[in-house]
Amino acid sequence: MTEFIQSFGVVAPIVYVLMFAILPVFFFPVPILAVAGGLAFGFVEGSLLTFLGASINCYIMFVISRRFGRDWVRNYLARKMKPEQHARIFGVSDEKLMMSLVILRLIPLVPYNMINYGYGLTNISLTKYMIASVLGIVPGTIVFLNFGATSSNVFSKEFLIASLLVILLTVGSIYLSKLVEKREQQKKSQEQE
Repeated sequence: MTEFIQSFGVVAPIVYVLMFAILPVFFFPVPILAVAGGLAFGFVEGSLLTFLGASINCYIMFVISRRFGRDWVRNYLARKMKPEQHARIFGVSDEKLMMSLVILRLIPLVPYNMINYGYGLTNISLTKYMIASVLGIVPGTIVFLNFGATSSNVFSKEFLIASLLVILLTVGSIYLSKLVEKREQQKKSQEQE
């Protein structure tokens, strides 16, 4: 993929941003694009281009989901679920949705595409969605671009550190997710008492 991107010469950065903006709509794996960006453009330029492409993609996928799927999914679930279950999914505050979104963006194992489409079905405002998305995208993008930028020499100390950072991001974000979930459960238990 790196060779394909670089084959566009001076317009390669534009091609990369467009690829990052459009390919995930069709469920292309985002980490592969980020690693390719690191290899093709290096860490700094790759990071900037990836942030731009990922932000555009978040917007596109959210709008597609909100405009074309939201009403149908909500109506379908309203018929299939109990009212309290439906309220638990669609009655969540923007602040809770934002916090969940930042955490989900940090976990590399959670499909990026599903997050974008899924959040389009919620009540979160586009502005708050974009803020939380950008905040959540930054750490993962940096880690994966660093991994891509150092992967030309897999025996180097830099690549080892980049690999450890990928592992730390994954483990740390899963731990954070469990911590927030535990806190929410404790809060619910206290409210029920």
